[in-house]
Amino acid sequence: MTQQQTDPVQQGLSYMRHQGAKSFADIDAMLERTADDWRLCIQALSETQATFKPAGEWCAKEVLGHAIMTNRSINQDVASLGGVEPPAERAEEVRAMGIQSPEYEAMPIGDLCGMTVGALEESRMIAVALQKSDNLDKSFPHPIFGPLNLKEWLAFHRIHSMDHIQQIDKIKADLGYPSA
Repeated sequence: MTQQQTDPVQQGLSYMRHQGAKSFADIDAMLERTADDWRLCIQALSETQATFKPAGEWCAKEVLGHAIMTNRSINQDVASLGGVEPPAERAEEVRAMGIQSPEYEAMPIGDLCGMTVGALEESRMIAVALQKSDNLDKSFPHPIFGPLNLKEWLAFHRIHSMDHIQQIDKIKADLGYPSA
């Protein structure tokens, strides 16, 4: 008997479709859990730990810079298409996967922690505003998952965050990871 392997792209897409069909209260709870997961992952990182870079990998600060930049760009697009007030600070548009931000990466780790959680708090505010939007079915494409509607993009924040939280956890498990 052959065991069928699950396609991670289809699994992710199914998750986003499922979450995107839920109420805004459920989406808010998902975004809040995601912010809490980030806090648990990064709150105790020292600068030395945050800049530790295993061979061929990003360091935690690079991961955080990427996550902040991507989440803020998505928030900007979701708000714009949803016809709701965009975030106060204009975000740089991200149109490719794996984009990094030297500007963010140069910041102290404490600032990056706050900005990472702040980007998800921004997502939560946009979700509240979207409850009054008539444009929830509008979509824009993800380079791997294809078109996602606005609520599915909010669910994407969870998948994207968990992927990068796992990436930082892998860095922490490296034999050369500094103790402080």
